[in-house]
Amino acid sequence: CATAKDGSQRFACPSPDHTNRYRCIDDRTLCDGFIDCPNAEDEDMRLCMFFKTVSTTSLD
Repeated sequence: CATAKDGSQRFACPSPDHTNRYRCIDDRTLCDGFIDCPNAEDEDMRLCMFFKTVSTTSLD
């Protein structure tokens, strides 16, 4: 996925949508409590726990 206009990183959802296309989402929408990927992979509790830990650590 291309970088967003504001410079933030974008990621492709692991599963395609109903038109068989892979949706790109902004990094700030990962683990935000709202489903953005077709199979809700962006809100998977196991992945979010890792993502939030890495995000917090990289800010220090």
